Amino acid sequence: MSRRDRSSGRSVIGDFSDPALISTLTTWLGASGASELEISTKDGHALKIVLAPDASPVERRQEAQDVTSLVPEGRAVKAPLAGVFRDRHPAGSDASPLAGEGRALEAGDIAGFVEVGPILVPVVAPATAIVAGVHARAGELIGYGDPVLTMEHTQ
Repeated sequence: MSRRDRSSGRSVIGDFSDPALISTLTTWLGASGASELEISTKDGHALKIVLAPDASPVERRQEAQDVTSLVPEGRAVKAPLAGVFRDRHPAGSDASPLAGEGRALEAGDIAGFVEVGPILVPVVAPATAIVAGVHARAGELIGYGDPVLTMEHTQ
């Protein structure tokens, strides 16, 4: 669907007329709860997808539902939209994940990213706490609201 331009570290969306790309983006859009998506590139290509107001929500993948049932007690940090989970910034030089089990995160720290084409949306820690578990794997497709990690407050 997309390829990464290694020279700039940015994602490059493929052919906007590709039905597989359009289908994937439409599925992600429906799963995110949003109704409209517009992507334009520097070279003048554009794609706009608008879901009808009465469109039925996209069924969440069975794997995502299974992950939800495995979340331990604690505060789940959820995906802000559907896309591909990245545990570090693609252009970053640090090879370690932003949030690992046992790591302390401050409120507002970035714990990972959700990638949709060339767009990276940060997954932000809502409070200062310790990461009790990471539920999303790097490169895994996740849905809107899927738990990415669980945080436990320190006493």
